[in-house]
Amino acid sequence: MGMTNGINSLERARKQAEILVSTLKGKNVTIIGHDNIDVDSALSGILLSKLLDFLNINNKFYILEEVKEDETYNIIKDLIEIDLKNWQGEDKEDRNLFLVDHYKTTHEGNVIGIIDHHPTKQENKYDFTYVRNSCATAYIIYEMMEAVNFPIGKEEAKMIIVAMMVDTISFRSSKTIKEEVQRAKILAETYGLDYEYLEKQGLCLTPIDKLNIQQIISNGQKWYNYSHKKIGSMYLQLYGMPKKEQIEEWINALKIKLNETCSDMLVLVIFETKSNKTYEYQIMSDCIKETVSIGILSRGKNIMPVIESRYLKQKNIEEKMHEIVKDLIEQNMTIATMESCTGGGLANQITNISGASNVLKESYVSYCNEAKIKFGVPKEVIEKYTVYSAETAIAMANAVKKEANASIGIGITGQIGRIDPNNPGCENGNVWYAISNNSDVAVCKLHVDDMTRDKQKKIVIREITETLRNIIDFSKNSYN
Repeated sequence: MGMTNGINSLERARKQAEILVSTLKGKNVTIIGHDNIDVDSALSGILLSKLLDFLNINNKFYILEEVKEDETYNIIKDLIEIDLKNWQGEDKEDRNLFLVDHYKTTHEGNVIGIIDHHPTKQENKYDFTYVRNSCATAYIIYEMMEAVNFPIGKEEAKMIIVAMMVDTISFRSSKTIKEEVQRAKILAETYGLDYEYLEKQGLCLTPIDKLNIQQIISNGQKWYNYSHKKIGSMYLQLYGMPKKEQIEEWINALKIKLNETCSDMLVLVIFETKSNKTYEYQIMSDCIKETVSIGILSRGKNIMPVIESRYLKQKNIEEKMHEIVKDLIEQNMTIATMESCTGGGLANQITNISGASNVLKESYVSYCNEAKIKFGVPKEVIEKYTVYSAETAIAMANAVKKEANASIGIGITGQIGRIDPNNPGCENGNVWYAISNNSDVAVCKLHVDDMTRDKQKKIVIREITETLRNIIDFSKNSYN
């Protein structure tokens, strides 16, 4: 029951509260947070229970999993002085489940409603659905509290602010909404809360020095089912990046976990608050894909929806490329490529599609350093960063885009199937590609498993096509 942009927040919340009452009146409601309880889902559950009590609706908030004394438990106990074990239990009667901060659950019961701040492409037919972009689900519930004149006190105010801060890494995340931050500051001032202290605690840095490797690769773990594909995600919040060897140890442990859990993909996200970057590692059966983004992205808003789209649109590479060519033609956009290790494979994939002549302007196979320099890659970039680097891939993408006067430039460099004696230092199977679009450049690093060169090339082209499709989809939505 999404609301239109023309309705202000108070009117929107009031209307949703009215629908909530009419939907739940006379029912016994079991409120649950998502299956791996976190700060927002726990506090949202408690807040919603308070709201339903005020509205004279029979309800109980339950945590249906074992409550462990982990980061979530300690944050809520230390900052809110609430022991989550008080809510651990199970309603033995037939349950009318109300989900907060999630869409689906593994627990038995009749789901009658949800409130969440992560819009998704998954459909549901629940009696009550209120989903919109927000810093936290707790804030959406707070809006409804205000709309029905709930007597908000200091405890509720702190719960709302803490949920917002933890879920947005103290408002550094891309899911942060400026107007809601202002409301959080007003709440803190109104109820005499130490805003700066809460902001510092809201960073929730992961104490990796105190955790074993299994705890590290399960931190913040969530599981998703996208068209019967099992996807797992976990995250770390750090101040500064660990050494390369330590990250490799985590990745190797996740590769084992991928097989043990029969998953299609595991996603490790590192929010690095010191340099304000997000590192994303997609672990698949045949490759590992690493992406670094400027800013603290939201796992629920930015990262998982892209992966969700990948699996909901289960099409082969030809079908995906057909969509890309079609969309580029509609947007009057063109593309140019400079390929090294893929030997023109990407350009070949594009030209397999009817209408590609309207899209592909030029394509270069720059298989040696001299060819890259000839086509516009600065010699200094190769000398400083080596030919096998993100910087060289970016230079290739920018050079071919400029030379062809294209809308999009793609550069690909890496080692496939051999060790290059002329450019030592790169591990076999490492590939970098960059996609330059307007003023933005997307850069990814792939590590492709040891197999035939032909198979390795196909995996690289598959992943580039997936990234390109995401960029085109974003451009298309902006265009429309």
